[in-house]
Amino acid sequence: MEFLYDLVVALHLLGMAVIVGGWVLTRGAKRFPVAIVWAARLQLLTGILIVGLLEGPLKPEWELNYAKITTKLILALVVVAMAEIGNARSRKNQSARTQLDATGGAGLLATLVAALW
Repeated sequence: MEFLYDLVVALHLLGMAVIVGGWVLTRGAKRFPVAIVWAARLQLLTGILIVGLLEGPLKPEWELNYAKITTKLILALVVVAMAEIGNARSRKNQSARTQLDATGGAGLLATLVAALW
């Protein structure tokens, strides 16, 4: 079970790297990067799995910070929503720069919340 937890955390960190790194690297791109859309989905799924593993079978004795978890969940939903909207706009050949910046900014904010809270 510990290996599963470590694997999910590693995937969560990779998703964060793709969102924030992809945002920084593709700010001038014409199309919304599909990798960021998939990374946003991955972030939401792995975040829920991490909380589920810590709440349930893995570390039931840990006291989880539900305020932090709720904040990160809201930020993850913003990231996913902006990524999906940006991807849809990009497929219609419309500008998605605002959605790209919102996705990257919310992803960076979620990273800061995770690291500093």
